Amino acid sequence: MKIITLLIFPLVVSLALAFENPFVRETDYLEDPAMPLNNYVLSGNPASLVYRGNMQLYRAAGAYTDQSAYRRLFDPASVRNAEAVYTTVRSINDGSFFSTRISYEDIKQRELFSSMEKDFYDDYFSMTDSTTGNTSYYGPRLEISYNARLSEHLFFGLEAGYGVERGLQDTFPQTITIMRNSDYRIGMEYRRPAFSIGIGARYYDDQNHYEAVKKYSDVLPKTYFGYNVYYNELATATFKKRRTRNGIEYGGHIAFGKEAGVSGVFGISAIKRISRADAIRGSYTRPRGVWQREGIHLNGILNIYPESVTGMRIYGDYLRFDDWGASKISNTLILENEESYLRFGAVLVYKPSLAQQNYVAVEQRHVSYDYTEYIFPFHEQRSGWEWEYAAGTNIYLGAKTRMNFGMALEKEIPKFYWGTASFQNIKLKISLEQLFSFGYICLDMETIKKKPEESLEKVNVILFGLSFYER
Repeated sequence: MKIITLLIFPLVVSLALAFENPFVRETDYLEDPAMPLNNYVLSGNPASLVYRGNMQLYRAAGAYTDQSAYRRLFDPASVRNAEAVYTTVRSINDGSFFSTRISYEDIKQRELFSSMEKDFYDDYFSMTDSTTGNTSYYGPRLEISYNARLSEHLFFGLEAGYGVERGLQDTFPQTITIMRNSDYRIGMEYRRPAFSIGIGARYYDDQNHYEAVKKYSDVLPKTYFGYNVYYNELATATFKKRRTRNGIEYGGHIAFGKEAGVSGVFGISAIKRISRADAIRGSYTRPRGVWQREGIHLNGILNIYPESVTGMRIYGDYLRFDDWGASKISNTLILENEESYLRFGAVLVYKPSLAQQNYVAVEQRHVSYDYTEYIFPFHEQRSGWEWEYAAGTNIYLGAKTRMNFGMALEKEIPKFYWGTASFQNIKLKISLEQLFSFGYICLDMETIKKKPEESLEKVNVILFGLSFYER
């Protein structure tokens, strides 16, 4: 069942981020705690992905977020996500395989105030209009993975993804968005029985096109330069915007040890992203802004899984990046931002029998934000310690039925535009897996409650999914 978890994991990410390419890969250090985490989960290097045999996976998943009681200014009152996924893996020969993943996603945002963006806070040059409405985003995505054994110890991996998403607002100006997104990873790994080293690179590109048409009166668009200052665009019957975003990442990892005993993986990567925003009127393109992000990411994990009833993983993760943004109207620097995230933790596993595994986990995180705008001076700096405590069990209820249950309590320090010093989060998740003669069926659900400090209001998130794994 471990390979199933590995293939389902990207679905959770896609439900949260839709078609947008994440700046950096986030590792779930609580994934399948009964076994050591492998090289691919930590590094994302496609040459590290190992699978033998053939497999088909069908999955339907959904998520619902209710933030009507507590939200940022340009957030929707609620978000409903639905996704259908088909994944197939075909073994080519010993050490080589090909995988295809086809998905279709539908997102509905309710009562979105003014923003023309799916996520206003994901960009420094977001645009707004003068209405409140409901918006739907939908579209397909294709992802492929290819892994080849070039020699006895040398492996090559390639991953590619391409998606097209369309969005439509149900109230005038009936903003239409079209997003084309592509993401490519390539890697090499030299692999010995107790040692491996790999290098990899990633390139991604996305293009967003927006068009707003007012039926009875002019559109009143604004372009924000940061989060506090905006520029009134010329009122026209039709307003168009284009956003292009490109990013690269390159790095390497080193691993040692075998699955039974002591093993470890350590990785480092450098990351860079550049984003541009343009307003379009007729045949003329009016550049509005450009911003760049550069950073470094280091992570590592030490797996201690002797052939006994106990096991442990100890991990650390560090991410730092710097942003700058410039106005293309005045050709001046208008904002700077620095962020850093340090996390380290441990997971202790206890396996009293072959039918049961229990775990407890502790994680500490230090976050630091330093954001400055220069048009009208604004500076916000905050830092502090976050923490998370988790526990769970994996138990066989019968010869063919398995249940996973987990819970966690977390303190989170958000950015200034959330209007609170911290969140206290409660997470609960449960899954049931049933073995049949034709394969596995898995039902899983997770709930998250986010409570702001000094407030009785909450943000509620529900995630659920149904999977069928054909043997």
